[in-house]
Amino acid sequence: MNITAPIRHIARLTPDAVAIVRADHSIITYGMLDSAIDRMAGYAANLGLRAGDVAGVAIELGAASLILALGLARMGAASAAPTLPPGQMKLCFRFGPIAKPGQVRFSDAWLERPAGCSAAAIDPDSSALCRIFASSGTTGVVKHIPVSHEVMMRRVYSRWQAQGGGPLTRMIAVGLGIGWGFTVALMTLWQGGTLVLFDPATAVEAMRRHRVNVLVTSPATLKTLADMRPPGQGPLPDLAAIEVGGSTLPDLVRRAAADRLCRNVVVYAGACEAGGMAGATADALDERPDAVGFVWPDVEVQAVSADHLPLPPGTEGILRVRSAMVAPGYYRNEAATAESFRDGWFYPGDIGTVWPDGMLCLNGRNAELINAGGDKISPHRIEKGLLAIPGVTDAAAFGVPDAAGLTMVWAAITSGAPIEDAVLDAFCDRLPSYMAPRIVLQLEELPRNENGKIRRQALVDLALRLSDPARDAART
Repeated sequence: MNITAPIRHIARLTPDAVAIVRADHSIITYGMLDSAIDRMAGYAANLGLRAGDVAGVAIELGAASLILALGLARMGAASAAPTLPPGQMKLCFRFGPIAKPGQVRFSDAWLERPAGCSAAAIDPDSSALCRIFASSGTTGVVKHIPVSHEVMMRRVYSRWQAQGGGPLTRMIAVGLGIGWGFTVALMTLWQGGTLVLFDPATAVEAMRRHRVNVLVTSPATLKTLADMRPPGQGPLPDLAAIEVGGSTLPDLVRRAAADRLCRNVVVYAGACEAGGMAGATADALDERPDAVGFVWPDVEVQAVSADHLPLPPGTEGILRVRSAMVAPGYYRNEAATAESFRDGWFYPGDIGTVWPDGMLCLNGRNAELINAGGDKISPHRIEKGLLAIPGVTDAAAFGVPDAAGLTMVWAAITSGAPIEDAVLDAFCDRLPSYMAPRIVLQLEELPRNENGKIRRQALVDLALRLSDPARDAART
């Protein structure tokens, strides 16, 4: 099935129903949306794109780029993150000025132009690609994940089963170009719901105005939205659920969101390579340290040894996941595929535990372990301790090479007011000496990607840019 077919079906049944509310509050009905997808497919065909081709499209939070990606899917071509190497794309659509051959300038005006030609939805082979996503790139290396129409259909269906509701008005405050955001956008449109596009400055007003009943967001953005409402005002009347994913949800952020936006906070865990894997209400996770949710029925997650042997339930190990939603590998990257995909399993790089009741706990990432003089340290454990300090709102631990090339543990925090050195010293004194951060930076915010995950390499780069006097002035 073509991923745009359900949208066409709903457009024929209820053409005047609202499909998308743009950030300026203008609306796109399902009839308008279906016609716009046709126009986008027609423009792509006029530019020489054919079924099976790949075109770069940066899908932000605007309507036009999302509809362009759907138009490419309708004609059987695949949209790709623009980080894909130019030689692997036939052309690349850009919002800004054209800088290189093979680029096409694109704007919101494309939604309003009369059709150059139309394109009927085709029914591609189940393995035909509809989207090539970019990995989070938190390690500094971006990989690309090919997702077929069939796999995307399975991800949408699995996500719909986990959510367990009918048509909803959703505000999606995560990038539509990432796997999670694109999946939720499709699920909303396939159900005949309304997709409310996110504008940080007016988000709370838009939730009220359009009676948004589900907010889909990352922890970092959720904190921003919660901070926009003064304490004591109570939850928004129409908001029935907040769905959070992409990274760990700090307890302070959860409590603020529950008090000011919506008491029903649901946490989801997944990977772009594998789709959704687990979920639960935040309240259900309270008594389980490091828990991220119950593994979904159509997903298998195992903790295994370094030799890929399954470990007993409740034992910490290297996690792997298997389901019909897992991508076949990385796009044109055999080395990375061999490293992360094995015998039908995807290895996301997480260390964790699957308990007998199906609860999944994450205890850090293999690639993020800090090798400090031979001691392997999970930054997650340091971050949990830092977040327990009153006033600390966000935290990250990372390894930085010193002048001799030895890796030292550093950390960075954010807080409403500066944290006294004595408090940080006391925290470090409670840790084993090899684990205690040598320096703790106090920043206004931590660098995160559109998934909400910490960009640790950016923190390492920041530390390396510090001059010796700046290092001496920092707390050691």
